[in-house]
Amino acid sequence: MKYLFDDAELTSEKSLWDVYKQSRRILPSKLQIFAVLATMLCLGINAFVFVDNDALLLRDVRKWSEMGFNFGITTLGFLIAGFTIFATLSKPKMMLAMMEHTNNETGLRTLKYNFFAFMKVFIAYISVSLIYLFIVLMGQSDGLVANVISLFPNSTCVKSSIIKVSYLIVGSSFVYLLLLLKSFIFNIYAIVMNFLRWEYHEE
Repeated sequence: MKYLFDDAELTSEKSLWDVYKQSRRILPSKLQIFAVLATMLCLGINAFVFVDNDALLLRDVRKWSEMGFNFGITTLGFLIAGFTIFATLSKPKMMLAMMEHTNNETGLRTLKYNFFAFMKVFIAYISVSLIYLFIVLMGQSDGLVANVISLFPNSTCVKSSIIKVSYLIVGSSFVYLLLLLKSFIFNIYAIVMNFLRWEYHEE
């Protein structure tokens, strides 16, 4: 069968960074943006208004980072396993047909659009897990970050600002990851329904 697209388009991305750059065309939903910003606002009010002791915030950041790293890596393993099974069972003929169609919202090929939606979740989980890991390894009381901050002229103010910003980022990242998980589940459902629709018309 003669397809209308160049086969080089299928392998045009040479690294995970290339995939990430293309996946940025897929914008987050308004609910996702609102939920993350609302969480950051609540955490910001708590950190900058109600809590005077930075040590308490730092304890939460370290504890959340350990929890987040375990959650992120464990969930990522399940997601990759599920996606591998899903991709293996997919029909190549249908996926090549999807490559001929262009998603109007993003300008991406429909096949790339669907797969980038999954890859975006994987990349986000890896990136956030790396942030958690950095905090676990470097953010201890005698870690690299504490030692470097102590060299700054106004180290107390710098340390307080970094703790509060980390508190916002780490706390809101949990909401972000959960919403990505929700999107991942819906994408699986939507593509399975598209497979069934394809079979319906094929027969």
